[in-house]
Amino acid sequence: MSAAGLVEEVLTDLWATLLDAGEPHSGADFAALGGGPETARRLCELLDEELAVRVDPDRLLAARTLDGMAALVRTAMRGSPATDARAADAPHGTPHGPAPRGAADAPRPRPPMDRPPLSYAQQRLWFMQQLEPDSTLYNVPTALDLRGPLDRAALRRALDAVVARHEVLRTTYAAPSGVPHQVVNPPAPVPLAYSDVATAADPAAEARRLAAAEAGRIFDLAADAPLAVRLVRLAEDRHRLLATFHHVAVDGVAVDVFYRELGVLYGGGRLPEPPLRYADFAAWQREWLDKETVDALVTHWRTVLGENPRALTLPTDRPRPAAKSFRGAVATRGIRPELVSTAREFGRRERASGNMTHLAVLYALLADWTGVGDITVGVPAAGRNRPGLEELVGCLINMVPVRVATDGTSGFRGLLGRVRHAVLDAAEHQDLPFDKLVEALVARRERDFMPVFRVMFSYLGPRTPPVFPGLDECRLDLTGPQDTAKYDISLYVRERADGGVTLTLEYDTDLFTAATAHDLLASYERALERLPALPDTPLPELAVGARVPTPVGGPTARGVSDRDR
Repeated sequence: MSAAGLVEEVLTDLWATLLDAGEPHSGADFAALGGGPETARRLCELLDEELAVRVDPDRLLAARTLDGMAALVRTAMRGSPATDARAADAPHGTPHGPAPRGAADAPRPRPPMDRPPLSYAQQRLWFMQQLEPDSTLYNVPTALDLRGPLDRAALRRALDAVVARHEVLRTTYAAPSGVPHQVVNPPAPVPLAYSDVATAADPAAEARRLAAAEAGRIFDLAADAPLAVRLVRLAEDRHRLLATFHHVAVDGVAVDVFYRELGVLYGGGRLPEPPLRYADFAAWQREWLDKETVDALVTHWRTVLGENPRALTLPTDRPRPAAKSFRGAVATRGIRPELVSTAREFGRRERASGNMTHLAVLYALLADWTGVGDITVGVPAAGRNRPGLEELVGCLINMVPVRVATDGTSGFRGLLGRVRHAVLDAAEHQDLPFDKLVEALVARRERDFMPVFRVMFSYLGPRTPPVFPGLDECRLDLTGPQDTAKYDISLYVRERADGGVTLTLEYDTDLFTAATAHDLLASYERALERLPALPDTPLPELAVGARVPTPVGGPTARGVSDRDR
């Protein structure tokens, strides 16, 4: 969830409603779809209601495309405090108020630095890697399937060019005095390992074995570049490019940028110079988040979360171990397009995005499953809400807690409204690094247990495959480790091109069985069908929850909020 992604999603929904345009694409033209001055005025009114931002209708018309309008709205949001109306009905009495001092500032190019600092996200990842140097928890393995006549020399040139463009992909990290800093290494040919499995007894199985080995690579952040690449030949016209990143260098948006640029450069295309280096962002973030700004953000989050917030304790199949092992597995489930469409239409009527609607379904499920009426879920904020950051390769992501009252006296409509307010508020105050939030609000932190939240939710748009000229097909798979879990459960909702969604549940195998994970996903589908159909029925009457796990080998709580202990 980023302010940027939220703007695009809200605008897409509003265009679809006002213009009867279905799902407009990013380059769609407002006027060509029938939009005029009156429609633009109405769009401005709805943007004020949805995002508490005021935009001039004439400037909106001049922007023309969906992308152009989104950029205009994001610029306006950076200089626009929330309205009094939003502050009045915010959950938990949350004050929205003006944005912190310096909220309109943005990173700018700087002269090269001798010892560039780490960003706050990098610092946390570096620290975690020092604690567990053999861990692969923060690896980001990816696979690009290529079908057609591949030019290996062109691929190698493109790979070298992309890494030369983005310093963070050739950066190592040193800490001679205990404080880490970036070491930006000069451009050099990128090692490209090559494996030909075309003559193997089972090429697909051998390719999977190689992918697992690459995903399990251990990075030494002091010595290794945070990117390792292997090309696998499965047949004359079939190849798989395995690129494994360390999270210290990328997030999901950065991976998409990497592959998009790789395709352009493979085809001999040209790209403009990146407006910023990651070191520019890291240095700016350190300066911008001064004591005054941090104190203002901490004050806000203390009002939202309370003092010493603790995570929801889920009912589990197995007793919680004394130390978290991060062992995990995944379960998946596809949801049919017509069911997703019905839920989305209900959300639109309630002025909620698809992200908000699906998140509200998760809250309803957790409330029914645990019996708890006050739940906090962690949601990733992309951190790309300033000029120059949209296409920056690097790790900008930050986790933000979204706290919602889930008591059973209201129905799904009321719950969705509270989720909407909480998501907008979290997006507006996403700049406080999660570690600083924990440092300020949590009295005692045990490393092996997640503070503030143990459930994570991420809503992902449909993935657009990169284009490699001359090849017949390109398919990108962010495979992700299949045997780790950062949180108790993490739910990923990925939009599909056919209008449906794919649910992926990453779960802690020390706590849950595969049966419980699959039951949770089945319950989510059931809830997605029932809740919008009966939006005013009190949630407990709908019985959408999963079965409560039966403890194996010891007692477990049905579900409590540590906040109530």
